[in-house]
Amino acid sequence: MRRRLLKWLVCSVCHNKLNIVVANSERRSLSESDYVVLAATAQIENRDELEIDVVTGALTCERCYVYYPIHNGVPRMLTYPTLVAQIHAQENVKWIDQNLAGFHLPRAEPPPGEERVLRSFSKEWQDYKWTGTSYWETTPETTLRCMRYSLGIPRHSLKHNLVLEVGIGIGGTANALCRAEDCELVGIDLGYAVDQARRYFGQNPRFHIVQASVFALPFSTSTFDVVYSHGVLHHTYAPYIAFKEIAKLPKKSTGMLYVWLYSYEQERATPLRRFLMVERVVRPLLSWLPEIARTVLLLPTLPFYLLYQNFYRRYRLAARGESHSTNFFID
Repeated sequence: MRRRLLKWLVCSVCHNKLNIVVANSERRSLSESDYVVLAATAQIENRDELEIDVVTGALTCERCYVYYPIHNGVPRMLTYPTLVAQIHAQENVKWIDQNLAGFHLPRAEPPPGEERVLRSFSKEWQDYKWTGTSYWETTPETTLRCMRYSLGIPRHSLKHNLVLEVGIGIGGTANALCRAEDCELVGIDLGYAVDQARRYFGQNPRFHIVQASVFALPFSTSTFDVVYSHGVLHHTYAPYIAFKEIAKLPKKSTGMLYVWLYSYEQERATPLRRFLMVERVVRPLLSWLPEIARTVLLLPTLPFYLLYQNFYRRYRLAARGESHSTNFFID
């Protein structure tokens, strides 16, 4: 994480300010265009704040004595025990003993079902390969164009704004948006997709990546100029509560909030869609199984998926005069 992200992060448990303790960092030089955008967003001209990238360390709260690991360059702000926190603790035993005496990892209970969602979507995104030419069933350019339209750009300019995306996945849209609109963007995701986002887009100083839950957000109210979440909140146990939590984050007088959810009516529009919605039941069950077991169980569905993508879907799109692009990989 860039040191400058600390300006907006607070403790996920008590919302107190945080301190940073660095174990390993590196300097990433800024281009002049990046410096102009970052200096304008938060009126910071100190290049150390902008260029120092903390790879390993911790964020500490002196009110509740919790520390949040910074692992692989990503602050892990979840409030309950996680595998990545265990790994960070195991790999940095001596450093933690010397620098974090009196602090402990978060010990809260996770929100209902959240650990299962974390496992399920982490697996989906960790296996995803970013090519730069396709993004799920379309292209990065088309995805960016759709997001710009959804956010009302250029009617509502994002230039030099501070933006939050809730549920970044691999981060392709967030990375492209902050580049195209000359804004600074913080992206959060519940799962380990953040590691893929860091891998592919961690060199972008305008894009900050945080692992966090929408039910324990590590930000103060009225922090962002724009907050958006596209196709995410319905995967939580309580979308209404999740909506209320992110609705606190845009600036009160000038901020903007955009949320898009799957339509329940659209999912039931055709017999095929109703059949495909068995995923709601299957995904959580499969997330508990070992990878080899999931592969064996899902392998028989592969021919149907290929037929759907390469024939039925192509036919429907061609009938509407649209193009089709897939991002399907077999490793």
